[in-house]
Amino acid sequence: MVRLEIKKTGINGEGIAFYRRKPVFIEGCLKDEIVECEPEDQGSFYRAKLKKILKKSPHRIRSECPFEHLCGACALMCVDYEEQLNIKKELLEGALYKYAGYSRKIEGTISSPEVLHYRNKCNLPVFEHDGRLVNALYRPGTNHPVLIDDCLIHDEGVEKIRKQILRVMNDHHLQAYRHKEKSGIRQLIVRGINEEYQAVIITGKDNIPEEVIDDLKKIEGLCSIFQGINTKKNPVNMMPEKLKKLYGKDRIAMKIGGYELFLSPQAFFQLNHLQAERIYQDVNSLVPENCGKAVEAYCGIGAISLFLGNKAKEVWGIELEEKAVNDAKENAKQNGFDNLHFICDDAPEALRKITKKEKIDVLVVDPPRTGLDERLLETLLKTRIGTVIYISCNPATLGKDLAVLMKKYSVELVRAYDMFPQTAHVESVALLKRSRS
Repeated sequence: MVRLEIKKTGINGEGIAFYRRKPVFIEGCLKDEIVECEPEDQGSFYRAKLKKILKKSPHRIRSECPFEHLCGACALMCVDYEEQLNIKKELLEGALYKYAGYSRKIEGTISSPEVLHYRNKCNLPVFEHDGRLVNALYRPGTNHPVLIDDCLIHDEGVEKIRKQILRVMNDHHLQAYRHKEKSGIRQLIVRGINEEYQAVIITGKDNIPEEVIDDLKKIEGLCSIFQGINTKKNPVNMMPEKLKKLYGKDRIAMKIGGYELFLSPQAFFQLNHLQAERIYQDVNSLVPENCGKAVEAYCGIGAISLFLGNKAKEVWGIELEEKAVNDAKENAKQNGFDNLHFICDDAPEALRKITKKEKIDVLVVDPPRTGLDERLLETLLKTRIGTVIYISCNPATLGKDLAVLMKKYSVELVRAYDMFPQTAHVESVALLKRSRS
């Protein structure tokens, strides 16, 4: 047993101390706390189990979640909200300095409109427990399910619908998925915005009985029900390419920034839509006046393109997922835009083709956590796009990409946003201007 002082917060929200000149990662600890723990040597670092907190941080609060220590998904649930914002700013600053040598202070983290019940979608595996179907969350980094009665970051309506669907399934004695038979209920996905909810039930090679569907239709607010079949043993994505509609609307509608978006069940959209709206408005404000052509890479269903549509004369959105491109085209049409165009293509390849033919004034990129494709970075360095606005959900990959882009671009500002309160995740927007030919 050793006594250590927590020096900083890690990227997953864990405390970091130092022992024998190596970092020690300890879950459940806050900066400036003094703890007793048992370090286990992992080679270049230690992992330690917290035994006792000897000196508590003034920012430690009593968590509202009874499952906090079992689940581990909300590492900052025990931290007051102002300190959560400070932690996220420090994590972003640390990553940008480490990977890009960027040492200028970033703007303070912009708070989320809601700090609980903000998540508009749940995507949970189904298990059998005491003879009944239940939902659970996997503890991060493990295959160990944690049964949770109620999740405090899920939208309350989503939670209500989720529980009602489970109740119907249990009333009809449906079974959880069994790999051997490739049969049963495997996953439950519920998304809801503005009191409209769509559900996707992932199953084996089953037909969901009509009497079950009839009872699900009676759930107030449930506008659509889809079934997806997935019998892969360890799928990267549980949502299959094709879904069978069992009932209701093809899409649900939502309002954002005065625009109406239509979301199919497979369409990606930000889980905290209130904070997403703030980010999209801020991105739009960074676009120069009299912008000719703007391009949005990794555009998804075209939400940011809608905001750009009133600022730029012409907007092109690039997205590899065909279903999302179809949604984007429909969203542009429904909102009366005729200057928005969408391409179903690989983002680096499509951008290369466009830059060969035409001048791009502004490029907006919102890549996955893995960051920008190397080919896209190469295209940016070779072309003369004047303004790049980079939306990032991963400080490390943002830092690595900025290290490359700073060969030709200057970083004008970096702004942090709290998209996922109670967790260590931080969203950011970086504005880059071409500085070298």
